Amino acid sequence: YPDDTYDRGWIFISDETSLGLTTITSSSNSITTSLDDKPPVAVLRQAITPSSSSASKLVVPNLMTSAVPVPHYVVFYFLEVMDNGSRAFTFLLDDKTFYSQSIAPNRTVLEIYHPNINLSASSVFTLVRDDGSALPPSINAAEFYRIGDYIVGGTESSDGTPSLSLLSPSTPCSRSTLYALIALA
Repeated sequence: YPDDTYDRGWIFISDETSLGLTTITSSSNSITTSLDDKPPVAVLRQAITPSSSSASKLVVPNLMTSAVPVPHYVVFYFLEVMDNGSRAFTFLLDDKTFYSQSIAPNRTVLEIYHPNINLSASSVFTLVRDDGSALPPSINAAEFYRIGDYIVGGTESSDGTPSLSLLSPSTPCSRSTLYALIALA
């Protein structure tokens, strides 16, 4: 990805309409983040949300293929991209609380991660609209790394020199294979 500090290869969800989702785009030219993971601004500029403004939930698209649960490092990014947007939601994994607080994105990027969680193709991340929320849930991007004993380059050959390790050697998942980096919009 050309403007990604860590040279990650982001996958855009191209069939969001068939999933009952729509893309919303920021009108702001000044998206900044001080997060250590440094997601590209282009990834944060858009988000997906249910096509219906009255929808109560958003199921995050799952690109995992493992039939059995295997350890993953996951990161999710949230940023309100609509001017005057007001939304709040709860984050679930397989109908259980994944993040303990209600999420109310604003003009600051919110990063939620889990350093070691077992996931499979049947794992379901769901954002559930809170009572009183003016808008349905939205999400900008997600990173999924399968934790293992090998390193795989996560860059496209046309993207320059590969960056084999996104994280420091002391990070539990520094020896992992990139499973999917998703720019959801």
